[in-house]
Amino acid sequence: MSRNNNQLENIAAEQMILGKVLQSESSFWSVADVLQAQHFVRPIHQKVYQAIRDIFTEGKRMSLALIESRIGPEYDDDGKSTSSLLTALLRDAENNESALDQVEVVVDLWRHRKLIATLEHGLKEAKKPGTISTDLLADMEIRMKDISVNSQSEPLKSLGEIAKKTMSMSSKAKSSGIIPGFDTGLPSLDEILGRIHGGDLGFIGARPGDGKTVLGAQLAERASQYGPVLYFQLEMKDEDMARRALAAQTNVSVADIEAGAYDFDAMEELRAATERLQTSRVYIDDRPQLAVEQMRDRAIQMKRSKGLICIVADHIRLVRTFQKTRDRFERVEVVTGGMKWLAKELDAAVIALSQVTRASQRRDDPPPQLNDFDGGSSIEQDADWALALFRRDRWLKSQKPQNMDTSEGKEWAEEMTKHKGRIEVYCRKRRRGDDGEMRDFWFEGRRGILKEIER
Repeated sequence: MSRNNNQLENIAAEQMILGKVLQSESSFWSVADVLQAQHFVRPIHQKVYQAIRDIFTEGKRMSLALIESRIGPEYDDDGKSTSSLLTALLRDAENNESALDQVEVVVDLWRHRKLIATLEHGLKEAKKPGTISTDLLADMEIRMKDISVNSQSEPLKSLGEIAKKTMSMSSKAKSSGIIPGFDTGLPSLDEILGRIHGGDLGFIGARPGDGKTVLGAQLAERASQYGPVLYFQLEMKDEDMARRALAAQTNVSVADIEAGAYDFDAMEELRAATERLQTSRVYIDDRPQLAVEQMRDRAIQMKRSKGLICIVADHIRLVRTFQKTRDRFERVEVVTGGMKWLAKELDAAVIALSQVTRASQRRDDPPPQLNDFDGGSSIEQDADWALALFRRDRWLKSQKPQNMDTSEGKEWAEEMTKHKGRIEVYCRKRRRGDDGEMRDFWFEGRRGILKEIER
């Protein structure tokens, strides 16, 4: 860390590069994907390069006068002239045909400077009393990844290379019969949703009591058969989740488990279910008012320590962010964007549960649409798939006619009989296939599960 500062900069290389990109637009575009203003060590070089980038990306014709107008006539406290600097850069570039070969040199030196600063930051934080080592490791991992991304050390991949890799994976699936991703455990739901893959961001939307937590927990349990699952439960306590898990595996209701109201046979069932759950790979984080940044840190830690195939967040209205936002809509946009980053960066499926607006209940066709979801526009933008749940029998109760002896009352009774105990699941978005289809299931509320209906 005591490396000489002169070894961490190459002013001549920076000047050569700037001279070349000043000479022609084609020279700029040849390095634009790799070189950023922050890679230059001298502030004036950063300003010149950023001005050039802005001018070309705005589609304007570059001139020294235009650059000077953006930077100012003088660039330091000694009154050095911007025009003289630009002229010198152009003049020196005339005889430097290989100037653009210096780009990697400049980027590599920036990489070294950032690495040293990051390590010094980590050492300083590690010495502070009360520092949680796992949190610091997660922070350092993010900082290191940021250096990697911004130094473009990950090369671009051609479509041909990606196609070759994709076909290799497809051939492996064909020969082995092992398909990527995981299924839902409900064949009818698989028909309209397909398999859930690492990198997917999915949403389950419903009004309170219409089963979104039930389905979220059921999908988490199914995913855990393929790998570890992280469940962020922002609404309930961990004991509530455990009671639901026990009820799902037995004939004992959640309420009876909580009250201890069961006989000897039920007790044996519960003991057996408790034993089975000892091997569960669903891990619960029930801290209230979590920020999406804290969820990111926890997920990175778990990916590194246990592995991670799926993340469930229940639900997004309760997720905060450390970023300053103007309103609830902007906050949800930040949250869904953060979840999309998590899914892609950790190659894990992220399933977020969402409340829906009450407006849908006043429509003639009340099942939730995508724009009814809390933060609908950002969900529509970021989601790879979205499911809407609707328990029509609950809605029908609020529509019960006063006079049941009328034709309207008889029609209501027929509808109630038809839909009682059922839940409708609509596929509102599906990036890998057609959306808009619906399947219905039995909703066993006392056990907290969805079950297939014999067709």
